[in-house]
Amino acid sequence: MGGTQAGCDGAALLTGLASELELAPSGVSFVYRALDRLQAAEGLDDAVLVVDDPSLGRQLFRAGRRPPHDAPAFRGREPDEPGVYLENGDVEPALSDAVVRLCSVALRMDVLRHDASHDSLTGVLNRRSFDEALTSSASRCDRYGWPFALALFDLDNFKALNDRMGHLMGDRVLQAVGRGLRRTLRAGDVPARVGGDEFALILAGGEPSVVAALLDRLEATLREDEQLGEIGFSFGVAFAPREAVEVDDVYRLADNRLYEAKSGR
Repeated sequence: MGGTQAGCDGAALLTGLASELELAPSGVSFVYRALDRLQAAEGLDDAVLVVDDPSLGRQLFRAGRRPPHDAPAFRGREPDEPGVYLENGDVEPALSDAVVRLCSVALRMDVLRHDASHDSLTGVLNRRSFDEALTSSASRCDRYGWPFALALFDLDNFKALNDRMGHLMGDRVLQAVGRGLRRTLRAGDVPARVGGDEFALILAGGEPSVVAALLDRLEATLREDEQLGEIGFSFGVAFAPREAVEVDDVYRLADNRLYEAKSGR
């Protein structure tokens, strides 16, 4: 080991990080843990990690979760190469490369976890993850009394548009719905795609007036997107624990109201 790393047992550091990788709650948390470990081993005030991976893009992380772009470690400019950068001195290249590789693996695991739980077309939760989220919400409602609303909605005239314009246009419509959901919903709300043109929302709090205003805002946002010009929306909403608590009962109630809304059009 040379430079500022003379006192650091790089092999022990890497062994420790490798053992922590599998148990890390997220790739990002692992990256900051790696920087913390490096800081502690060297008694450093600052350290910056640069990752540049084809599947991840270029990402910068600074010890202590501080903004990286003004870090003294960059000495006036951002480096071109991935690696670990210190304010004074350099990390041994082999150690720097190994830390970057471990952190890249951790971040790619985040991507894989996201892809496994989300619908690839719209970016919201897929059906399996939605079922898990609904079960968790119902359990918290039953145990702690935390209310929520389940809103189901689908797209009117979607099949006709899909048949007339083709699946590419249909995909664009669904992607527009995903964008609208991400723009409109609050941090604690959970959107999901549960069927071809069917979506579900778990809305925190479950106050009817708040839910009604939120759904009105969502519909207005969706109608502003030019991709959704001729598409209408039908909603069915159930409130827990006001109307039901069990998962099947809450879902059935919302589904029945969705059917009634569509029948009345």
